[in-house]
Amino acid sequence: MAARVLVIDDSPMTVQLMTQALAQAGLAADAASDLASLDERLGANTYDLVLVDVNMPEMYGDDVVEFLKVQRKIQARLFLYSDISEEELSAKAKNVGADGYITKSSGVEHAIDVIREALGGGGGGVIVQARRVLVVDDSEATARLLEVELKAQGHEVMTANSADAATKIILKKKTRPDLVLLDVNMPGVNGEEFCRFIKGNSLFAGIQVVLCSAEAESELQRIVKTAGADGYVRKDSLIAREILDLLT
Repeated sequence: MAARVLVIDDSPMTVQLMTQALAQAGLAADAASDLASLDERLGANTYDLVLVDVNMPEMYGDDVVEFLKVQRKIQARLFLYSDISEEELSAKAKNVGADGYITKSSGVEHAIDVIREALGGGGGGVIVQARRVLVVDDSEATARLLEVELKAQGHEVMTANSADAATKIILKKKTRPDLVLLDVNMPGVNGEEFCRFIKGNSLFAGIQVVLCSAEAESELQRIVKTAGADGYVRKDSLIAREILDLLT
């Protein structure tokens, strides 16, 4: 199962950038922007790492870290994340007992590298384990291409040519996938509707959904935002490296 990261930040842009980058790095990503959504996330999931913005209107990041450590007693690694000076950020992290800090000015790629390292990857990468992947696509050729590439890397791969067939797979605990690679345009229930079904069911909280489509990038971004997908890749850029980047 993929490591799960919670991003606590009141900036929608920061949240979108970080959660999509985390998903593309093969990590499950959730977000909270206030106390109510934070409580909801903590009630629904267990996290391996929590990234906390320092300055937010309703709460201060160092107070949140203390709350998570003392009140909620969570075992996740806790990192402060801010655009204040590194000296000040380092001092805050030390004072509150955070596991580390990341400056926003260092960029998203650097943040992902630090998170990977904190989660035990060593040398800038995460520990890669074989994962169960479900490819949902009505194109037999596309499904076969993805299946061959992913199996070659040691992952368990299942395929379904419709949302109905995929539903039968994810409903069974023995075959429930870690990641769904989901086509958008399919007959019957389309990818957007099926993504909403997965993300709206608490039983499937651990499943990542990555759109895999030839739709325009703006349309894929819209579906990611409105249906809750964890990210997307375009079919016209499908090569083994890009798909495998989602799993490593």
